[in-house]
Amino acid sequence: MIERSQGRVPLADRDDWQAQLESLYAISVEIAGLRELGAVMDRALEYCLALTASTFGFVGLVDGPETMDVAAIRGFVPDRPDFYERFRKIPIRRTIFGIVILEGRPNISNDVRNDPLHRGAPRGHPPVETFLGVPLRVREQTIGMIGVANRPGGYDAGHERLLSTFANQVAVAIENARLYERQRQMIADLQQLHARLDAARVEALLHQERNRIAAELHDRVAQMMFGIGIEATWCREQPGVPEPVRRSLDRIRELAARGAAEVRRVVYDLAEFPESGRELVEELRRLVEAYRSEELQVELVLEGKPRRLPHTLEDTILLIASEALTNVRRHSEADLAILSLHFTDHTVTLVVQDNGRGVPPTLLTQCANQLGHVGLRSMRRRAESVGGELHLQNGEDGGFVVRVVIPAEPRW
Repeated sequence: MIERSQGRVPLADRDDWQAQLESLYAISVEIAGLRELGAVMDRALEYCLALTASTFGFVGLVDGPETMDVAAIRGFVPDRPDFYERFRKIPIRRTIFGIVILEGRPNISNDVRNDPLHRGAPRGHPPVETFLGVPLRVREQTIGMIGVANRPGGYDAGHERLLSTFANQVAVAIENARLYERQRQMIADLQQLHARLDAARVEALLHQERNRIAAELHDRVAQMMFGIGIEATWCREQPGVPEPVRRSLDRIRELAARGAAEVRRVVYDLAEFPESGRELVEELRRLVEAYRSEELQVELVLEGKPRRLPHTLEDTILLIASEALTNVRRHSEADLAILSLHFTDHTVTLVVQDNGRGVPPTLLTQCANQLGHVGLRSMRRRAESVGGELHLQNGEDGGFVVRVVIPAEPRW
């Protein structure tokens, strides 16, 4: 580092050009070893001021075809905290510093105030008496400039040559720091991608295991429950079975039916929406099968031409259908429910209707006001979250009707 405190004469004042080059080489090696862009520019400016005995300086980097970003500044402390952010973006025009970038050449002005290229300075900027600017070039491209100012006595060709030589090394160091930052960002992006891929693999494994368990329940446990019911029915129908035994067999058959229904619901829950690529109609068929039991017959009716929808809409339709069928099973006292899905060019309409006892009008009014039944309010919120409308009413011939209309452009 070049310091006056050690009694050294400023480098730019020496007559020994060879000594200057040797010192410049040592400085360049230090700059080239830096990896952070901010550190490169700050250290480079420190040496630029020492090399030219200047009061303050800046590094400007080209930021678009008509703008320069004052990326680093040294020797100037503004009196306003927002000065730097307000004035760091400078238009590239024919000014004492703009000409350096426009023409890709050094520029000296030892009488800035009377220089024809002088365009003034923003309020709060220190007065500039003398100025030297040199381009930062990488290969044939000008990526920015270094500017130093207010050297007592002004600048000459020696200072220009010295600063230009140093600027060539700084430009390479800046470009290397930029490449390093881009490489580091690329590595971070790849790490994030790897983490997402790992999460996706875990999710795929979980999905695979859930499906395996669901298949085991469906293929083994459900069939065993069905077999128990069949066996109980056969035993009950045998002659001479005492009445207490008949009642016990009826109970066993009922428990088997309920157990089979529970298994179907668990199977559905385990495999609920595991992949976004499944067909909506197939999911609805699984849903209907899960809620179907001896006490409740559930049918699926399709109208129009089924098509794939955005995943959010498919999930919303399935969740509303599931909630509606749950309400039918728990509250309606119905033995029949019909789930219908109607496709048009721009909408999808889901209707769930049962033949049960309906819903009190006061509950419908409360639901319309976002009060009352939690399940009904949940369905309304889900429909509205995707721009849809939920209509609730008692059927003309009894029962209850849930109708959802969702705008749905085709996915492909």
